[in-house]
Amino acid sequence: MFLLPESAKPIKIFFAYSPSYQDEQLRQVLEKHLSQLENLDVVMVWYQHHYSENEKKSLEFDNLYHLQTADVIVLLVSSDFLALIQNRIDWNSEITKLQEKHLLGEVVTIPILLYQVHGWQKLLGNIAPLPKNGMPVKNWQNPDAALVDISQGIEATVVELKQYQQRLQEYRYSYGAAIVQEYPLRTKSLNHLNDIKNYLGIKNQDADLVQQEVTAQAQQEYKYKLEQYKKELDYFSRTQQIITEKDRQKLQSLQEFLCLQPDDVAKFEQRIHSQKASNILNTLTKKYKYAFPTTLIVLLMLTIAGLIIFVRISTKTVEKRIEKLLTQAQSKFEQAAYKEAVGIYTATLQLDPQNVDAYIGRGNARSYLKDYQAAIADYTKAINISTNAAVAYMNRAVINCTLGSKQSAIQDYQRAVHIYTKLGAENETKQAMERLNNLHICLPKLKDKGNN
Repeated sequence: MFLLPESAKPIKIFFAYSPSYQDEQLRQVLEKHLSQLENLDVVMVWYQHHYSENEKKSLEFDNLYHLQTADVIVLLVSSDFLALIQNRIDWNSEITKLQEKHLLGEVVTIPILLYQVHGWQKLLGNIAPLPKNGMPVKNWQNPDAALVDISQGIEATVVELKQYQQRLQEYRYSYGAAIVQEYPLRTKSLNHLNDIKNYLGIKNQDADLVQQEVTAQAQQEYKYKLEQYKKELDYFSRTQQIITEKDRQKLQSLQEFLCLQPDDVAKFEQRIHSQKASNILNTLTKKYKYAFPTTLIVLLMLTIAGLIIFVRISTKTVEKRIEKLLTQAQSKFEQAAYKEAVGIYTATLQLDPQNVDAYIGRGNARSYLKDYQAAIADYTKAINISTNAAVAYMNRAVINCTLGSKQSAIQDYQRAVHIYTKLGAENETKQAMERLNNLHICLPKLKDKGNN
């Protein structure tokens, strides 16, 4: 369930200013200029000044809450505002914390220069102000033009934060998809996720929160899945002397369906086999108690050898089955029987959950069925399995472009260019560059894995 990205939360902007008459007048005009930000899913909260002791406690609590939880803090700088900060211990303390959070990238602070005030940087820090030219609003010949510049600057900040939220959602999805396929994550997967984090420009503290959130849920789910598999294995062990090929296939399908690690499954099976071997030895000892010990050892070795041969034969059979299914699925895809192709690719993934070709093929079929979110999920899984899955990046870019996620499409094409260049695939690099440079022409034809 945690594979799906969370909905992007609204951007909260908290405006702090002094209650002086002049500042209040400019604040009201600025608020009108900023009204268009509501179309960008922005919540604007203005500092609430109290004018009676009855209001003081509740309003100060609300102001402090918004100051500590906002994504963007806008400070309307004037001599009255600086005096407010200097004269109130609580505000002085919060501004100091705000400077630290701004430097750490935990919040965006924007000073807005209403008037020419000497030394405002000493109190607020060396943070780039608005208007962009650093000229206070009251010094402009046309104050409305200054307010438009401020509005555009705040809007640019909001857009940048929204883009970061989208990248963070993509990282959350990638981490969730990886941990479902493999838990606990191994070094290769962790390194790949770290590459994704760096490529998307995700901050370390945000990445840590995502990892903690997803891992905590994965731990609970994985323990439950292990218990399910253990109960099934115990059932076969108790009810049958030998696990048949049909039973083995059922257990294999269950293991893949539950996305269990082979090492964890091997521990359970080793315990069962050890118990079975012990039972066999006890039975033989009782039955042939007068036989030479060598005879018992030979019988035991033959039993173990039979188990090993059975496992090897089963593995080869599965590999042939996978190859046959991929051929059938590709044939259905070429016949435009996309639903049937999806079914066959799904059957393939039940046998081999790490099969990159199957994920890309199923993603292609789902794309033609216009099941775009499912297609993106398949391409993302392929990317998480193979760091060089350039085709998955290319095809996911097509879907992102179709859905209007231009920035995501650009990132996918850039990643494909990087991979193809590294592999020395000149023709594919050129094709990816052409799509990137002509991104406005959506929708290019999906690239089939077989043509790569």
